[in-house]
Amino acid sequence: MDLFANTFARLFAHVDNYCERTDPSLWSEPLNALTNLAFLIAGIALWRQARSTGSRGEMQTAVRAEVRALALLIVCVGLCSGLFHVFGTVWGMWLDVGSIALFILAFLHRYLRRIVAWPAWACWLGVLAFIAADRAIAALGNLGLNGSEGYLLPGAILCLFALGARRQARAAVPWLSAATLLFALSLTLRTLDMALCAAWPTGIPIGTHFAWHLLNALVLYCSVRGLAAGAART
Repeated sequence: MDLFANTFARLFAHVDNYCERTDPSLWSEPLNALTNLAFLIAGIALWRQARSTGSRGEMQTAVRAEVRALALLIVCVGLCSGLFHVFGTVWGMWLDVGSIALFILAFLHRYLRRIVAWPAWACWLGVLAFIAADRAIAALGNLGLNGSEGYLLPGAILCLFALGARRQARAAVPWLSAATLLFALSLTLRTLDMALCAAWPTGIPIGTHFAWHLLNALVLYCSVRGLAAGAART
């Protein structure tokens, strides 16, 4: 009984990681919560555009299915992140982190398969290597980046994909380059959220985390469009 009570208490413990949150109430992060709608918009747009990802052939049918699957994962990111910023609890945080991790791993696997053209077994090894590298970075602890340390590796991988696409799938270059630049900006704003908290001229603690949501929705949209554009021409 004590174990259950302790687990329950930990899952529902209050999390206060962002400038905008000033108390444990449900609506303490209105901007951080509402801006997750951008992920839903991005996911719906990709789902609809998947109809024209390709026209004929087994490869094109598979690409359309994969784009739709990634679109659903983007919608999941928006919903889970929205729950986290509304409730501000540990269980919400794990939903948020888990949905983002699931999208990253799925995108990584499909990119290695479709664009880099690795065999299936190598793609899974690539995913495992990514997880191992991510855990190694996490073991370094707090690097003074306001919790953004876990996004350094995905950002580096995205940049490598954008550079590699110049040889492997030039149609993907504009989309992946845009995603890389947008991610650099969004990660900077996420990192500065608490540092700039007191700098808002209105005196209201707004922060910059909401911009992370808006820009990252574009990052995920551009990334999937890049995958679809490159795969459609391989």
